Amino acid sequence: MVEIEIHCPICSKKGIIEVEENLIRKSERGVSAINVAENLICSHSFVAYIDKNLKVRDSFITDFKIETPEFELEQKLIEADIPSLDVIDVYLITININALWLTFLLRGVLYKKKLLILNNMETIHNHLSKFFKFIFQNSFELNISLETRDNYNKDKKKYKDYIVIDGNEVLNDKNNIMKPKNINIERKIVQMFLGEPDTKSSLILIRNEIQKVFTLSQEIITLNKSLKENEELTSKKIMDYFKEVKNIKMQPQYLDFLFEIINNYYNVNLAMSSKTSNFLGF
Repeated sequence: MVEIEIHCPICSKKGIIEVEENLIRKSERGVSAINVAENLICSHSFVAYIDKNLKVRDSFITDFKIETPEFELEQKLIEADIPSLDVIDVYLITININALWLTFLLRGVLYKKKLLILNNMETIHNHLSKFFKFIFQNSFELNISLETRDNYNKDKKKYKDYIVIDGNEVLNDKNNIMKPKNINIERKIVQMFLGEPDTKSSLILIRNEIQKVFTLSQEIITLNKSLKENEELTSKKIMDYFKEVKNIKMQPQYLDFLFEIINNYYNVNLAMSSKTSNFLGF
């Protein structure tokens, strides 16, 4: 065991945690996710990402109580479908990006926004591009550009309609969709991806989680279309449908997340008096 100093990303309080040195140094992806429970450092819980040199690369707020639905996808990804490391180098990607950066990207795609990613390591751009295309394949459309900071500064007008992601900083977010405290499910998906030690398994995981979001959103839209005239859709009706017909259990917070996607990505207005957890509509 080895001691590592870490600070809370919420209150900045510092403390010492003990980690298994061999597990971190042998990590296939180069960065290990360590869950820091409440009252270990402070009253907050968060995830710390530690590299093979035992340096804290990033810390990430997440709600450990949030769960994504569990069900079998019709086209569930298997290991044989994963590109080789020379096509998508997960190690190279994960040691050069951080958790919040990836969360912003996921949020932007699900809101159908034009995104510009600033990264000065041009050698990683090809791997990132293939990574994005792979995890969103057969689901959500992408409108993502990669650029160096110098090139962006020379021609900012070209990207006036883009949300710009520069590390933990977001530029040109006119509608404030990237407020970290509002991005909970995306955080959970990113946490799951970065917390999986096996690189191939991590790619399967994030691809399948995105496919779940796509599939469930489509299911709700279909359910909405099947309503009779003047019939209203309620959160309870949707959750009962998934539980009884599809055998899928879903948390209210995840359902609210799907409502946001249906509204912002698909531009569909559901036949509901309220789009967020109207559980009184029995």
